[in-house]
Amino acid sequence: MKKILLLFLSTLVLGGCSKSQQLSTARFGDSKPLQLEVVSTPQSITQGLSGRDELGADGMLFVFSQSMMPKFWMKEMKFDLDLVWIKEMKIMEITENVPAPDLNTLLDQLPMYAPSQPVDMVLEVESGKSKEWGLIVGDKVNIKD
Repeated sequence: MKKILLLFLSTLVLGGCSKSQQLSTARFGDSKPLQLEVVSTPQSITQGLSGRDELGADGMLFVFSQSMMPKFWMKEMKFDLDLVWIKEMKIMEITENVPAPDLNTLLDQLPMYAPSQPVDMVLEVESGKSKEWGLIVGDKVNIKD
């Protein structure tokens, strides 16, 4: 019985471990090279940065299979963010200083954040970094795997 329980617990622990992060290097206009965690599956896009204590890389890049009007929320976020909305490798819009919600905020009370036009990528960075790095609307995006 102990062996079965140990095997079951080992399976749970190993099954819960994520695959290694996919990191890419990116430049936005004249910015320094940034290390970005890239997410593109429905599960990884839905999870995003929820529940994390920190970003880890310089940012998280959400890549969609086609242009869309994605809606983002700050569910279980522990730090503020800037959202950089990208289409066809060009910054279209930047939403700065999106606040992490109060821990008591109900899910149906969380604000939604969306671009004003369809995009095919969204970059999340720590609040203030888009300004610090000099990212501006119109900057070209260059990503290397």
